Amino acid sequence: MSEIDPNHSRPLDVHRWSDHPKAKKLRDTVWKQYFKEAFPEGGKGNRAKSEPKKQFKVLLLDLYVAWLDDPELSVGLGMTNSAYKENARYNALFISAKIIGVVNQAYEVGLIDKLTGTEGSGHVTRIRASKLLQDIFNKAELTLFDLTEEKPKQEVIILNKKEFKNDRERTAQVDYKDTDFEPILEMRKQVQQYNALLWRTYIDIPDRQKPIIEQPYWDKKAGEIKTKRVKLTQDNKFVRRVFYRADWNLGGRFHGGWWQRIGEEWRKQIYINDVPTIEQDYSGLHINLLYGFQGIQPQQDPYALEKLLDFDAKQQRKVVKGIVLNAINADSEKSAYKAFRQQQETGSLEKSLKEKQLQILLDAFKEKHPAIADSIGTDKGVELMKVDGRITAKVINHFTNKGIPILSVHDSYITQHHHSGELRSVMNKVVTEELNGYNINIDQEGIGLDQIRAFQNMDRANSLDYNHKSIPSNERTEGYRKRLKQHNEWLLKTDCR
Repeated sequence: MSEIDPNHSRPLDVHRWSDHPKAKKLRDTVWKQYFKEAFPEGGKGNRAKSEPKKQFKVLLLDLYVAWLDDPELSVGLGMTNSAYKENARYNALFISAKIIGVVNQAYEVGLIDKLTGTEGSGHVTRIRASKLLQDIFNKAELTLFDLTEEKPKQEVIILNKKEFKNDRERTAQVDYKDTDFEPILEMRKQVQQYNALLWRTYIDIPDRQKPIIEQPYWDKKAGEIKTKRVKLTQDNKFVRRVFYRADWNLGGRFHGGWWQRIGEEWRKQIYINDVPTIEQDYSGLHINLLYGFQGIQPQQDPYALEKLLDFDAKQQRKVVKGIVLNAINADSEKSAYKAFRQQQETGSLEKSLKEKQLQILLDAFKEKHPAIADSIGTDKGVELMKVDGRITAKVINHFTNKGIPILSVHDSYITQHHHSGELRSVMNKVVTEELNGYNINIDQEGIGLDQIRAFQNMDRANSLDYNHKSIPSNERTEGYRKRLKQHNEWLLKTDCR
């Protein structure tokens, strides 16, 4: 094996757990041989909730899951007492500083490879299963379904110190009391019900032989293009609702689920329970919310401007949308231009745009939309995220209560093609409630099966233009079929318990 790459890692999942008999057997076997003498059970301070054996089980199972994903993948964790708050809200399994001793013992007996982190490097310690532990794993015969439980105890309502951009920002979580904000209990119940539904739902992309999508991205720190791997697996579907800047009035968006970390073209290929899907989104949601709050009916397409730069209409609209959304979320126009350029791919035409060119587009947008021009460059976005979080919660709750899984990407929603008409109806209803009767245009590529049937029942003149062939269909790989079979078998066993 190669040396540990600190950039090819993920944080330790402190909620990794399984009561599966094979998981218990694996833990007991390794513990008895390598840890029992170093950590005698019933020793001083070994409270049941944080005893070393329990800490070890979390560590061992998470290393196993990382190994299943990629033997080269390492797990990052802090090796100082200050890195652990045993009774914290975001630590349901009470992982404590005792895990440091467990990690040290594992390294001493040769079960893990380790790359020690330093404060100066900004990296915590990375560990992964050694050749010795991998040989043990090979005999365990555990599947991912055996090792990923529903996580009913893991906190799903998150209060963050700042905006939530990626999973690495979990360290910025703020503790709170359930009495701090009246809706907390109901919100938690709703998100838990949603996660329970997702847990039982098979979500995948049929043409993926392996459940992985690799996407290039620009690593600003390294100054080069790198590849990001997104797992389309059972353990990558957990959703939380996150509030920002330690303020319950800011944010409230839904984060989590691998579908939020892939591009639009990939999302078009998602199947839910082996059924093709359709994605619908609110057109220019934040712009149109600003209009609605002022008692003005939003425009159909706020980003459409006359030709101003040497772009085609579609390309210009994309740039306008990007710069405007950045400007709504920025505290100045200059910082919006900077943020926009940072988001673009190296070598792209968008990346090469000068500040003067971006200003031409933004000024034209403000001239077209004088009613909301004062909201540009005023950090308004985080307030609007509270509204779109509330809208998404209503959409999700509607379908969860009916046992119909949908996937959210902030202001867009993915559903099985035969629920597309109902989704559009619910989206319209929810947004008109939020805007006191005003509506927002909904974008949709393609047409759903229930919409086709509705057209046919209406005997519309063009109904024959639509048929079942309008629903995209992807070839199912052998790997996809195998994963689907495993999921269905696991679900059957779960239902029979």
